[in-house]
Amino acid sequence: MQEAGAEYVRVMKVEKLGREPIHFTLEPDEDQRADLAKRLNIVEIPFLKASGELVRQEKSSRIELSAEFEAETVQSCVLTLAPVPQKIEQSFTMCYTFNSADATLEDAEYVVGLEEEDLPELIENGEIDVVQAVAEQLALALDPYPRAEDADKSDSAKYVQQSEETSEAEEQETHRPFANLKELMERK
Repeated sequence: MQEAGAEYVRVMKVEKLGREPIHFTLEPDEDQRADLAKRLNIVEIPFLKASGELVRQEKSSRIELSAEFEAETVQSCVLTLAPVPQKIEQSFTMCYTFNSADATLEDAEYVVGLEEEDLPELIENGEIDVVQAVAEQLALALDPYPRAEDADKSDSAKYVQQSEETSEAEEQETHRPFANLKELMERK
């Protein structure tokens, strides 16, 4: 295990992982949470706690990371830039492989469906960064369009609404390909 200065990481050596799982717990301090917030481009992470384990799958050389985390985050409102807090509790599983062929698609045009398993992540240098795994899952759990409670009453919201109404009206005026069809049919 290793934690390094400026960028918060916790690397787990999994090259010699046997039958016994490796357990981990993350409780980042204020500087580490600030680093994660900067990495995720959000205002703040006042609280984050994660725990999980790394297990080698029996019939393959793959490593499975199972974890759960609780987080309190603060993002900027998309309309007013006011702080918007969010509480997140989530569990997840990720799969890793030592074989680079397992981590890539042979057919570049193949589209992975939502119900299909994700491709395993490639293990580099025999190490897995569990902070990166939690950060990716936290990023996926964040509200993509956070709005403050009174955001709809703001001047920004009114401007956005007027812009949307104007563009919809312009779109209706310009996209009427059969508007004169009835007149043309009646002339014949």
